[in-house]
Amino acid sequence: MEINTKLESIILSNLPNNLTILEKVILIYIMLARILTYDEIFYIMNGQGEIAKYHEDINNLKKINIINNKIVCYEFNYIYAYFLDLLNVKYKIQDYSKDKYTKGHANLVFEINGFKVKADSVSSILMGDLVNVKLNYPLNGLVPLNKKDEFKEILNRLYKVKEENFKLDNLNNYQKVKFIINKVKERKLAIIDSISYLLLLRDDLFNFSEKSSNIRVSLVRDNELLKPIVVISLNPYDFENEEDETDYYLFDNYELKEISIEELRSNFLNLKYEYFENDLARVPGINLKIYHK
Repeated sequence: MEINTKLESIILSNLPNNLTILEKVILIYIMLARILTYDEIFYIMNGQGEIAKYHEDINNLKKINIINNKIVCYEFNYIYAYFLDLLNVKYKIQDYSKDKYTKGHANLVFEINGFKVKADSVSSILMGDLVNVKLNYPLNGLVPLNKKDEFKEILNRLYKVKEENFKLDNLNNYQKVKFIINKVKERKLAIIDSISYLLLLRDDLFNFSEKSSNIRVSLVRDNELLKPIVVISLNPYDFENEEDETDYYLFDNYELKEISIEELRSNFLNLKYEYFENDLARVPGINLKIYHK
């Protein structure tokens, strides 16, 4: 197995010599998560079609670098495993065998000096460490299976979490959404990472009741442009009982644009827009059972 030599050089040249092997392994995970991003086309196509064939080619690993940085879970897994091999770290790939490179979700478990740790940068496509690292949010993909307190102390020395505390009680829901869009725009992250950040900020700024009744964030596939589109629905009262009071917006290219329910319905009916996962939040007022087959 080979990876891109420039990517390898960047990672290795940024590893301090005075680190332990465990610290190096943790730092490599963090650096890879900061560089790489999940392929949004693979995501919206449910891992099917031409994009799947591209990522199924193990030779693609040699092409992945800081610019050509869109990956899927098993590519991250194998790149990470490459560095573990360099450091003579014992590991076991989970969920598929080495002769089934692209079968299902991939992660690994490594063992160093009595530590046993699960590494899964894509424990969630939208809420995993590929975005958490870029935001300095808490990691959820490096999971110690033993010696948890000791591992946490080591991780906290290498990775500093930055808390974002926003006090926006004086803003209405639309103003909060505009605030979210501006924060996402400031970051200029890749598409999937931007969507993830938007969802994280939504969870920070809206409570459970508001997310149920007043704000809905729906992901759809634009079949003409072949990319994910975010539809944000806002209702000052209640989606269920006051549906006609809902305003609709598209988040696209870091901008928020208002769109009518009529245009949205037309886009769904002519299959310009399509839901691509059954469990994604639906756009209020559009009760079309249109899924990717």
